[in-house]
Amino acid sequence: MQTSPLSFYHVFVVPNFEDYLREPDDARLGFNASVSAFQLADIFHAYYKREQPSIIARWKSVKDLHIHLTSIEPCYLTVQSVANVYKHLYVRGGHYEVGSPGAVFGVSVPGTGIELESRWADDSKPLGDVMVKRLKGDTVSLTDALNRVVNDMWPDFLPEEAP
Repeated sequence: MQTSPLSFYHVFVVPNFEDYLREPDDARLGFNASVSAFQLADIFHAYYKREQPSIIARWKSVKDLHIHLTSIEPCYLTVQSVANVYKHLYVRGGHYEVGSPGAVFGVSVPGTGIELESRWADDSKPLGDVMVKRLKGDTVSLTDALNRVVNDMWPDFLPEEAP
């Protein structure tokens, strides 16, 4: 199977998000879901640059595409930030708290202004959640951000592909 944006979405993005939803207080699974949801933009841009350049003509670079995606879904920026934190864990001396059996419950990376922290089940979130403290100081639900990006933004944004 050739990697296309739609196949990547169905083979990686959706299953990674579903894995996370089964244990939504595990930051590691949240990272995996965020990385694939963010990476889809790079795959989209590279694929259409080669296969059908007219589809991406309005975005001169992948960065321009990221800016556009954030304009249509602001939660995309949260997903992008989480994916970037994952990339910089070692480089910037990040720390994480690992529970049993191997779940990651908290992550902080100096110099990024972003932290992830697990919240366990309570009356407001019966399955728990990973909370993302963003650079501007507010805290948002990773589950909510991923839901808006994976289930709402990408299906509306991705064009139909020929079989």
